[in-house]
Amino acid sequence: MTTTENRGRSALDRRAVMAGAAALALAGTGRAGAQPATRPVKVMVGFPAGGGLDTMVRIIGEKVRETTGTSVIVENRPGTAGRLAAEAVARAEPDGATLLAAPIVVTAFYPFIYRTLPFDPMADLVPVTRFCTFQFALAVDPRLKIDSVPEFIAYAKSHPGKVSFGSLGAGTPSHFLGLMFSNATGTDLTHVPYRGSAPALQDLVGGSIQAVFDTTASLMPQHQAGTARVLAVTGTARSPRLPAVPTFGELKLGLGDIESADLWYGFFAPGRTSPDTVERLAATIRTALADATVRERLAGLDVTVVSDTPAGFAEIVKADHARWGKVIRASGFTLD
Repeated sequence: MTTTENRGRSALDRRAVMAGAAALALAGTGRAGAQPATRPVKVMVGFPAGGGLDTMVRIIGEKVRETTGTSVIVENRPGTAGRLAAEAVARAEPDGATLLAAPIVVTAFYPFIYRTLPFDPMADLVPVTRFCTFQFALAVDPRLKIDSVPEFIAYAKSHPGKVSFGSLGAGTPSHFLGLMFSNATGTDLTHVPYRGSAPALQDLVGGSIQAVFDTTASLMPQHQAGTARVLAVTGTARSPRLPAVPTFGELKLGLGDIESADLWYGFFAPGRTSPDTVERLAATIRTALADATVRERLAGLDVTVVSDTPAGFAEIVKADHARWGKVIRASGFTLD
C-alpha cells in the first residue's frame, strides 16, 4: 500500500472512530463515569432562539450532557417554517452527530403544502422519538357572549361569510384546524393568516377577527385575563392548565379529524442513519425525558412529555402523514 493510500485509510479510520464515539457517548445510559464524546452532538432547530421549541431542546440537551458527558449544541436556523433546518439535517452525515428537533409539520405537512421540495421528509429523515405533545385551542372574542362550541357554530351559521378565524400562518396546523372545523360544522369561516401568535391575538382582542386557533400556551394569558375565551382543545385529554375546557372529542359533535388531531415535537436523524445508532439515540433521549426535573420544566411550557421507540414513532409519523395529507389535499392549498 502506498504512503498516500495509508494516509487516506488513516483519515477514514479517524473519521469512523470519531463518528462512532459521538454516537456511543450520546447513547450513554446515565451510568457514572460516562466518557465525553470526541465531538459534540448538534441539534438543528428551525426557529429562533428563545422560542418554545428552542427552550425545550436546551432543557433536554443539558440533561443529556449531565448523564453522558456529551455536549449538545443547539443550532438555530430559522426560516420557511423550519424547512431550512430540516433540509440541512436531511443532507447531514448519518453518523449520529446531527439531529433535527421539529414539529409534526415537517413530515405531515411539507410533502403536501409544497409542490416541490429539495428533499423527501419521509425518506430523508428517520424518526428517533417524540419528546412532547401539545394542544391547540379554539378561542373567541368574549364580547360575542359565546360560552361553548355549539354556540359558536350557531353564531357562525347565522352570520355566513362574516366570521373570521385567525391562524399562525398559511400552511400551519392552526390554518388547517380551522378548515377542518369549518368543513365539519358546515360553517363559512373566513381564514385570516398571521405571522405568529402575537398579531393574531392582538386582532382578536381588538375585535378585527372573531376567533383564533392557537396553542394553549399562547392563549393562556389572554384567557386568564378575560380578553379571549377558550372553548375547546385538541387531543384526547383536557389541558392540565385549562381543566374546565373540554376537548373537541368529548363534545361529540361529529367534528371528524379535528377530534383526533395529535400534535407533537420530535427528534429526527438523517435518513441513512443506521438502526443501531437511532435506537441508541432514542434510548438516551428517553433517559433524559424520564428525569423528574426535566419533566417538570417541560410541563411548565404547557406540553405533555412523551417518548417512543423509533419504530413506535415511525408508525405515528406514517399515520399523521396520511391523516393530514387527506385534509391538505382536500383544501387544495399549496405554498408554491
